[in-house]
Amino acid sequence: MDHWIKFGLAAAIIVAISDLLRKYLVGKMDPALTVLIPLSIAGPLAIIILLTNGYKNDIKKIENKDLCLLGFIGLMVPVGHYIITKTIQGIHNPGYAKTIVSLNILISSVLSLYFFKDAKLNKYTACGILLVLGGSYLITKKA
Repeated sequence: MDHWIKFGLAAAIIVAISDLLRKYLVGKMDPALTVLIPLSIAGPLAIIILLTNGYKNDIKKIENKDLCLLGFIGLMVPVGHYIITKTIQGIHNPGYAKTIVSLNILISSVLSLYFFKDAKLNKYTACGILLVLGGSYLITKKA
């Protein structure tokens, strides 16, 4: 099994556990708190890792444009988590909400064709995209 698949499966498990915990917590507290408190813990932890694992010199080499992109991603993370949390809050099964969120697969796949020269679309990718669309429709409209 390729490493990217192993990492993807691990990420899927971590995200699923986080979603279930978030669904539980939004019934007890403001959704903003379920986003901001974990990020408040992750932020200092990330800074400690960056400063103690030899990344300090690597950070200095990052181009300004790339730093801006990293900053933009950093701003999108809490907004994205808040929106996902509100989506999970509004449905009885967090998996249903994440079906809509998982449409990012389609957006990423299609936009990758435009932004990355080595990205390719073959019949299997196209078929997979159609299956994701069909599955999302079935879960959100028929379940």
